[in-house]
Amino acid sequence: MQSLNEAYVELAKTAIPMVVRITSETVPKAAPKSDSQQRRSNPFWDPFDFFGDDFFWFENPQNQRPTRGVGSGFIVDDEGHILTNNHVVSGADKIKVTLDDKREFEAKLIGKDPDTDVAVIKIDKDNLPVANLGDSDKIRVGEIVIAIGSPFELNRTVTSGIVSATGRSSVGIVNYEDFIQTDAAINPGNSGGPLINIKGEVIGINTAIATGGMSSGNVGVGFAIPINMARNVMDQLLSGKKIVRGWLGISLQDVDQSIADKYGLKEPKGALVAEVSGPAEESGLKPGDLITEFDGKNVKDGNDLKKMVANNKPGEKIKIKAIRDGKEKDFSVELAERTEDAISKLTGRPGSGDQSQEEWLGMSVRELTEEDAQRLGYKTEKGVLVIDVNPSGAAARVDNPPKRGDLILEIEGKAIKSIDDYRKAIEEFKDEKSIMIRLRRASTGTTWYIVVKKE
Repeated sequence: MQSLNEAYVELAKTAIPMVVRITSETVPKAAPKSDSQQRRSNPFWDPFDFFGDDFFWFENPQNQRPTRGVGSGFIVDDEGHILTNNHVVSGADKIKVTLDDKREFEAKLIGKDPDTDVAVIKIDKDNLPVANLGDSDKIRVGEIVIAIGSPFELNRTVTSGIVSATGRSSVGIVNYEDFIQTDAAINPGNSGGPLINIKGEVIGINTAIATGGMSSGNVGVGFAIPINMARNVMDQLLSGKKIVRGWLGISLQDVDQSIADKYGLKEPKGALVAEVSGPAEESGLKPGDLITEFDGKNVKDGNDLKKMVANNKPGEKIKIKAIRDGKEKDFSVELAERTEDAISKLTGRPGSGDQSQEEWLGMSVRELTEEDAQRLGYKTEKGVLVIDVNPSGAAARVDNPPKRGDLILEIEGKAIKSIDDYRKAIEEFKDEKSIMIRLRRASTGTTWYIVVKKE
């Protein structure tokens, strides 16, 4: 126990000097409420909190007082470059860095990447204590870690815990998620600070906490950006390059057991294509294809494929394997560049029927009318509209079940553009034990698949 105690002491003594406190100051143009104030007045705020930006605020439209946020960072080279979170410094008019020895410096923003929440800033000071960056690909669940930062403006705070999980995605914080989860206590003000292993190596950037919607404090579930991901972004920012990522042109859905069964897989794996545009469409990929390999690598799930695509450059030609109609098919696709315009092609809402109502699998439906389309935002599409879902029916028991206002686009790969198409599909697949259905949701414009098992 004494040896373990001394190891912690030496680890903290070595690591603390390279950690800095970052204070950002923003002069509001119209003195809006900060995000934290809006969350505190909203009982439904997101249970995942960023934490460098919401502990000191002023709401005084007449005096136009600045908003001040506090976060953390760590020095990565002896030229004064500091790695932190984008949300700690984003939009700041002034950035101040306080070193461990209490010296203060004005910092300038070198570059940022909102998609990963990574930013690099710089102070004009050399011969600084520099962090030793580790290899986050080698970390194991259960490893001892410490977090260092300035929670609640308490500089040089050290907390300990373990790596609770790796590869956490679908958290809903940033576009590219591969988080390290830890139970080391981290709180508002820790954002941008390092997560360090027992060797004294930085393995992650502390970024967010899960609060359960009850408070903005630590409850033992924190998330850190893996240092390998952050280092890749940092290297591009330091070289002055624009962050460029590949774009395949698909929206994806993870594969659950019911979908795996439908495609003849023993276990859930791969990524199901829900929608296509751009390079994917040109390559011949279609909604309903289940991608199993990308550039020779097995695809575990949708997030895994998303990272693979992003790690490749526009113009690269990639081989893809996918399952269609029970058979494996090969596709060759040339990646484009991920841009806002490209994204909008997938998230936009593309688009006089029979008013009769029919029920099947616990869903009541009718043909989409012009009035329905105008009201719900299905501007150019045709299909069959879900108008009610029986809570005890088969469709209500799937993951992400259909809701009133959803549009049925396909049944077992057959396009459904009218109530007649719908009736023909029911007849054609009446003997199937499970039915795969593709839907679109009006509120988001997204499409997804469900597999409904007959009762």
